[in-house]
Amino acid sequence: MEKKSRFELGHTEKIRRSIYVFLRDELELKLKSVALEEPYRKCQEQKIPYPYVDSSELRPKKKEFLKESSVARPFFIIFCEDTIEDLHQKYIRFSDSNRVRKDTISLVPDLKLHRPFSSTIRFFERDAFFELFDQLIDVDYCLLIQRDNRFKKHNRYSLTHFHVKIDWPISEAAESLAKELRYISKNLYEKGDRYAEILQQKLFEYFGWHHQATGGRRSAALSAFQYLKGITGLATVYVSSAEAKTLTRYSEKGVGRYAVIQFDKALAKQLIESNNITEECFRQGYALGESEQFFDVILFVTYKHTEWGTPPADGKLRILKPDFSWLAVDMEMILPMPHAVSFRPLPVKWVYRT
Repeated sequence: MEKKSRFELGHTEKIRRSIYVFLRDELELKLKSVALEEPYRKCQEQKIPYPYVDSSELRPKKKEFLKESSVARPFFIIFCEDTIEDLHQKYIRFSDSNRVRKDTISLVPDLKLHRPFSSTIRFFERDAFFELFDQLIDVDYCLLIQRDNRFKKHNRYSLTHFHVKIDWPISEAAESLAKELRYISKNLYEKGDRYAEILQQKLFEYFGWHHQATGGRRSAALSAFQYLKGITGLATVYVSSAEAKTLTRYSEKGVGRYAVIQFDKALAKQLIESNNITEECFRQGYALGESEQFFDVILFVTYKHTEWGTPPADGKLRILKPDFSWLAVDMEMILPMPHAVSFRPLPVKWVYRT
């Protein structure tokens, strides 16, 4: 289903879209802290090496089995602009049994809220929302945040469900994407088993991973986002991986990935000069920490789909060519620290540096 742009929305829908995008920015700020900044600080406090991400790990089609980080907090979040209808429960397992209520979350071991549970704590606008969120983020499977349809006259978003399973098979996700990109017309196996196998491998490449080196949480996240293309309104999926040591976002903007990297001070000097800022300004506004040779910074990489990873303009069926890449690096930016609210991201070229 093609998502409507802001210009195609009614006034009420535009207000909802604005609220959704604002809240998504707030959520993303929190998730960057949970996935990257807090583990980094923990390593500093415990005086243990931080598992930095290498440039090669951020390149599309990279196949590498990595050791899981002991300090990472893996999680999986779905944030929807509208309400997911009950008819989708077959593949996205949310129901009354895993709705966020006092009786259901009381079953979560070691749950410690600093104040008595109230049903309103689930709502995004509440001060205690992120307190609840932080307690449930470690529960296995997925957290679901969406518009609460019991308040149709208000655009209220809440953490409605936890421990949400994604039961849409990879084969069906691959079939859906292959139809979208016009590599098949009817079903995944219409051109044979080998063709179907390659399409399933290319599904992972489309979302920035390699099929052999991608764990369950990341597989579920990409499958979920492909499925959510068929619902009304925007949907954003976040997944943090202890193995990849990154935070990945799938949205209407495409694929984006956050990582803590070591940025060579020689490169930093060039970046500082080209952006007309001082080294101390860079240190205070962008650096998580530093060593003799490196600044530790958060890099954000966005990816774009190539000609072969987008639907053909003429809408005609086409032949799959496995060697042609479906995803390429688009933009790379060093992000300012959360407290540096007036600082802008600094564009760099790091992933394919020589």
